[in-house]
Amino acid sequence: MVTKTSPAGRDGLEAPSDQHLGYKLLIELMAHQFAFPVQWIDTQKQLLSVDKKVQRIVEIGPAKVLTSMAKKTADKLVGATDQAQANVREFLFIGNNDDARNINFEYDGIPAPIEIALRDTASSSTAAPAPALAPVTVPVSAPVAVASQEPVADVDVDPTDIILALVAQKLRRSIDKVPPTDSIRTLSAGQSVLQNEIIGDLAAEFGELPSGSEELSIADLGGRLAASGFSGKPGKASKKLLERMFSLKMPAGFGRAEADAHMQARWGLGPNRVTTVLCLAITMEPPTRLESIDKVHEFLAAAVAKYSAHAAIPLPERSASSSGGGSSGTSSSSPQVDAAAVEALKKDQAAYLRKQFQVLAKHLNIEELPEVAAAHLSNQELVDLRERLADLQTELDDEFLLGIRGVFDGKKQRRYASWWNWAREDLLRLLHASESRPDEGSPATFSPSLISPDRLNTLVNRWNPTIEVILLRYSTTSTGLAKRIATDLLTHRQTLVEKGAWPTSPVYRYSQPAMRPRSSVDDAGTLHYVQEPRSETDYVSVVASHQPPHVHLRSRVKGVWEFDAELSAVYLTALSTGLNSGLTFAGKTALVTGAGPGSIGSHLVQGLLAGGARVIVTTNRTPSSAAPFFAQMYKETGAPGSELIVLPFNAASLQDCQDLVAYIYDKSKGLGADLDLVIPFAAVPENGRELDQIDARSELAHRAMLVNLLRLLGSIKQAKEKLGVPGRPAAVVLPLSPNHGDFGGDGLYSESKLGLETLFNRFQSESWSRYLSVVGAVIGWTRGTGLMNGNDVVAQGVEDLGVLTFTAQEMALNILALLAPKVLRLANQSPLYADISGGLLGFENLKERISAIRGAITSQRSINKAVTEERARHLTPVPSSHPSATPKPRSNIRQDMPALLPHLKMTRNLPNLRGMVDLHRTVVVVGFSELGPWGSSRTRWQMESQSTFTQDGFTEMAWIMGLIKHGNGAPLGPNNKPYFGWVDIKTNKPIHDADIASRYGEHILSNTGIRTIQPADGLTTANYSAPNKEVLQEVVLDDDLPPFSAPESVAKSFQLRHGAKCTIRPSSTSPDAPWTVTLAKGATFHIPKTVPFRQTVAAQLPAGWDPATYGIPPDVVAQVDPITLYALCCVSEAIFSAGITDISELYSHIHVAELGNYIGSGAGGLQALQSMYRNRYVEGPPVQSDILQETFLNSIAAWTNMLLLGAAGPIKTPVGACATAVESLDTACEAIRTGSVKAAFVGGVDDFGEEASFEFDSMKATANAADERAKGYLPREASRPTSSSRAGFVEAAGCGVQLVMSAALALEMGLPIHAIVAYTQMSADGISRSLPAPGHGVLTAARETPSESSLLSLPNRRALLSQTLSALPSSSPTTAQQTADAKYLLSANLRTLLPSISPLRAALAAWGLTPDDLAVASFHGTSTKANDINESRLINDQMVHLARTPGNPLLVVAQKHLTGHPKGAAAAWQLNGIMQMFATSLVPGNRNADDVDPALREFEHLVYPSAPIAGVDIKACMLTSFGFGQKGGVVLAVSPRLLAAALSPAEYGGYVERVATRRRKVDRAYQLAMMENRVFVAKDQSPWVAQGREDHGAFLDPKPFRAGCM
Repeated sequence: MVTKTSPAGRDGLEAPSDQHLGYKLLIELMAHQFAFPVQWIDTQKQLLSVDKKVQRIVEIGPAKVLTSMAKKTADKLVGATDQAQANVREFLFIGNNDDARNINFEYDGIPAPIEIALRDTASSSTAAPAPALAPVTVPVSAPVAVASQEPVADVDVDPTDIILALVAQKLRRSIDKVPPTDSIRTLSAGQSVLQNEIIGDLAAEFGELPSGSEELSIADLGGRLAASGFSGKPGKASKKLLERMFSLKMPAGFGRAEADAHMQARWGLGPNRVTTVLCLAITMEPPTRLESIDKVHEFLAAAVAKYSAHAAIPLPERSASSSGGGSSGTSSSSPQVDAAAVEALKKDQAAYLRKQFQVLAKHLNIEELPEVAAAHLSNQELVDLRERLADLQTELDDEFLLGIRGVFDGKKQRRYASWWNWAREDLLRLLHASESRPDEGSPATFSPSLISPDRLNTLVNRWNPTIEVILLRYSTTSTGLAKRIATDLLTHRQTLVEKGAWPTSPVYRYSQPAMRPRSSVDDAGTLHYVQEPRSETDYVSVVASHQPPHVHLRSRVKGVWEFDAELSAVYLTALSTGLNSGLTFAGKTALVTGAGPGSIGSHLVQGLLAGGARVIVTTNRTPSSAAPFFAQMYKETGAPGSELIVLPFNAASLQDCQDLVAYIYDKSKGLGADLDLVIPFAAVPENGRELDQIDARSELAHRAMLVNLLRLLGSIKQAKEKLGVPGRPAAVVLPLSPNHGDFGGDGLYSESKLGLETLFNRFQSESWSRYLSVVGAVIGWTRGTGLMNGNDVVAQGVEDLGVLTFTAQEMALNILALLAPKVLRLANQSPLYADISGGLLGFENLKERISAIRGAITSQRSINKAVTEERARHLTPVPSSHPSATPKPRSNIRQDMPALLPHLKMTRNLPNLRGMVDLHRTVVVVGFSELGPWGSSRTRWQMESQSTFTQDGFTEMAWIMGLIKHGNGAPLGPNNKPYFGWVDIKTNKPIHDADIASRYGEHILSNTGIRTIQPADGLTTANYSAPNKEVLQEVVLDDDLPPFSAPESVAKSFQLRHGAKCTIRPSSTSPDAPWTVTLAKGATFHIPKTVPFRQTVAAQLPAGWDPATYGIPPDVVAQVDPITLYALCCVSEAIFSAGITDISELYSHIHVAELGNYIGSGAGGLQALQSMYRNRYVEGPPVQSDILQETFLNSIAAWTNMLLLGAAGPIKTPVGACATAVESLDTACEAIRTGSVKAAFVGGVDDFGEEASFEFDSMKATANAADERAKGYLPREASRPTSSSRAGFVEAAGCGVQLVMSAALALEMGLPIHAIVAYTQMSADGISRSLPAPGHGVLTAARETPSESSLLSLPNRRALLSQTLSALPSSSPTTAQQTADAKYLLSANLRTLLPSISPLRAALAAWGLTPDDLAVASFHGTSTKANDINESRLINDQMVHLARTPGNPLLVVAQKHLTGHPKGAAAAWQLNGIMQMFATSLVPGNRNADDVDPALREFEHLVYPSAPIAGVDIKACMLTSFGFGQKGGVVLAVSPRLLAAALSPAEYGGYVERVATRRRKVDRAYQLAMMENRVFVAKDQSPWVAQGREDHGAFLDPKPFRAGCM
């Protein structure tokens, strides 16, 4: 509060200035308030005493409180005196505009108040502050003329300037080096990561960006953002940069407020211009902290100069004194106030008061009170609010209040429009399933067992050139039933074209027979309900068999709706069209509410989509729970031009009704569409509520089905009116009911439906008929829907009464026919009343009739059941004392080994390769394993191919997650009997294998795969906390820090760091006494702060995974990084997978130096790196002294060799980022083909940690978990490769390993052969500016010029080989090698003879294959916007260049939708999946690809399945992998069946026997290892040491060690 006294003082003394007194009084009062209790009553008495003559009291604060009290007090104390003396007092509040003008003496008709010029604070910033301000007297009656400068007009912040600042800052350029005419893509110069970062920053700054923002010029982008409602204020990105600049680069005490004040005083800049200057200043951020205010002023002056040039406006500094005359001529004596001194004084006073308060608080032992900014409600306001809340709860109750809550959120929409991909997928699934089936003859028409009428209609509807090309290819090159289906489909199309019946646009065609209900009770009293075809030929015949027809239109005659034959004829014609040529809805936009599974609405949506409509459907379920149903609906029925948009919506919420319509019509908020059709079918059941039971649920249902429906239509009318489209009314189908209270017990349902009928009259009496047309549909008995399925059993009896009942599909047809063009033209003229009740409308005594039917059924059931029970009692024998029970199945976890069929079946339809392959230089995979978010490779494949675990899978997962252990004969139970079986670890109670899924299934599924990161889930997530990520902030002390104690060595370390700003001294003379440390003003140090980031979702190892479960001892666990543990587990598993129980067996076939280890990593041990850098830096948790060695990437392979393999072969550690596993395989294949090794372990391993996740997030490479959650996606949906909604990859952790060797060695040992590695390649990408390059270098795998060489023919090469071998001497010692060289030259090394052909073609030709034999492309598929398009283009371009036959698309597998992206292990997991595809002939789908990106449609050689496709003849697959740093990799894998084709039946038979023997032994060994937790067994010594040989002797002996065992 500030007071102003009268000019005259007491006692004739010279009066101090009013300004001085007010200022002093304010300070003293504030000090008094801090030090003493409030004494406002005494204060008022002093202020209002007669001798004080206080004329004005001004209150400064958040609300007008004290002046109101003072005015009342004045009236009581001095009111009469003031009136007698004509003394006027003013009580003013600074927050009131009028009062504020009075306070500043701004009166109407009086010249503007004096402007006091401020000196530039730069000149006085270093001077010591004066102890007090000199009094300055400025008489109000004689304003002093002060030199002033015309203020610079303030302007709105331009989004273009902010974009320029953010882009310049990211590019590290000056603002004038960023042309506004350039696009972000151009400025990024091909650096995709940089481009993504800029776009991400702009999205954080402005919210949603226009599509294709990276292609727009900066000026254009800024203009669009300005037009779309830019707030005019800096957003998150620029605020963050400004905060960083002020906190890290400005001196202590200088913040944003000081910068604003300085620029306003020195250049007269308004707040918006100041904001723009500061935004530009972030591009000029000084490299180090500025030391003084002078330096800051220089920096700001440079920024203002830059802005002046950028904005093309002069910004001279404002004068502090007059430079020219004024009217008064007295400017030379203008008073001057130093603004910096004032601010400094205020700060000193505030700091002093704060210190006083802190000292007093400490002395009194009380805590400081936090500053409270929020206003408090008065007690009366709280009472009023409580009363209003109580009234609401009393009237409406909680169910109603909860039921009207809005759920609409446009961000949670799901869109589906990729009909073109589903058409390809559906056709290929049909053809692949039929390819292996023989053709048993061609009937005249399609058999329903081959293709249903609905499926045929869908294929016809989706017909496009790509479909035709596929069919042409299958009709000419395929065999069996697939060939006939393709031929018949082409013939069917030709027939329809010739008849003129081929649809020119998408149509909905109803092809189901008319169905009738059938209920029966069998002899046992069991009730059976089925639907079976009626006897009539088609549905129209059924509904037209009655007079009037069971479905017809009525017209109003004298206020009564009566049957209208003419209108009904139009309607029945539309029904007939729906059965024949079909109904089209192309170009229409429809809104459907209430379309849950099995409902009429869901079938309406299907029909509209089949007809080519754009359908907006609402659901009150969560997006993730509703999405699978609607996605599948679109996949089955979506036609060209159709689109399905699913939105969350609560029909009982007024806000949702308004938001929904705004989203549909307002392009800035959503779609910018215009509705043609509205089908509001949302309903709330109210069963069991009679007149005296009407409750909140009834009221809620009435609100949803009537009140808000009318509001929804009103909002649509308003939107259309605003849009200006009165000539395009939306047709509204009102869901009416024949139930006008006839059934009873249904709450307000009948009232809701009857209320809708008022719209028939309102159409004429109100003003909305130009925007809405009305079709009232009285819906009859519809079987199988949510409202009626409980009555299905009486439907037959109802039909016996003469009422026709309908299936949901039939009722949907009835309604869709009402949307035919001719019917809608009638509705546009006047409302239509459609009776589609089947005779139910007006039926008398319906409830009694139904009760009688139900009673008869119940009676018959009781009689039959009683008779059956009586017969059973007579026939039942005496029960046995030992009843037999079906034993529960046991789990049988086995190694995945390929099925070895008889040689003839194994080689069916394969080329004869006998004698053509050099087996010693053929690389095969004999064992594989993985450890990932879904456990092992076995359990991951179950989830990938079946979307669930088998009993074996649940058992293995429970073991992996530490839920069960094996009893192994330990005493258990009350009798302490030896128990052999699984035991629950927590309870130590037995659990049967068959009960594991039911006991732990939910826990297993919710704690595996991609999920929210939980610190307790794994070794590397213990310290992971995205919401609490800790970073260090540099802070400069603006005052001395209180002294603290520290040991002498620590104190001296502080002084060494801070120098003169740190003083230390011993606290006593004792040699062990602590030292006192004082940090002086200006010292800098780092304080931890929390900076939350968004990566809270990852594909982690299964919760509870523990290396001890595998048998890894505690000392190894404590020593190594977790990724080494992953590798140890995987190598152990891969050895078992190869059928080997002891790796020493390998050394009886190869030398110890011929086993290589090429397991690599993209990043190495993140936990070890964290310990070495972070923990060492902060002296946090103890760090082992040898942590350095665990950060070396080759340590992983070293530990594997030391503990498991004991080999002397090469350890090569590839580092290929995300392509590490391909580089590893490529290195091993080269070594095996050159003979430097004969076997090798390959693969990759990586982890994820907080630091790497933060950096990936900073690059905008990973999916933003917070954004994904806001869009309604669950963690398991976060990785969506190829989907139009994909938003980045999801990190994963784990390891993948393969054991590869020469085919000759594998056949000799009898090891399972899972795949042939026909070709591998690593490629760079040429000149670029982006480390995560798009992988174009892999195109070189297809480099070739067209060639028709005869050497590509296998028979020709066989003849040439025979000719070559016949010329070799039979007895020469080199003959065997020359023979092998000749085979290798004419197979795997064919490019030596034909360098013009591509490596891929040559590798395929070696096995008698062509590019057409490639069946699957396993994509890197990271779910980033750029990768999935680049990779698709790359593979498609390869296929085009290789002249792959059109109509033979590759099936794309995107495994990362399930596993996330494990970086180094990625390609290893992909290769494991390929081998499992070879074994099962099943190609898994990408179930998160709910809508394939339209940008992928152009790639004719690719199809993107969303569900598994079985029966695929997979001869060859290709795998691609791309890593940061120009690491592009490709692998060509060939089915092991081709190796069988290279063997004679006798050779193959011997091999099969060896594998079978090995499998029996290894399965038992692995199961025992699981039971005993000994999958990993560390070796203490090499096998030859146990037999008395030393290592150097074994190493120098060229012969293999011969004491191995299986």
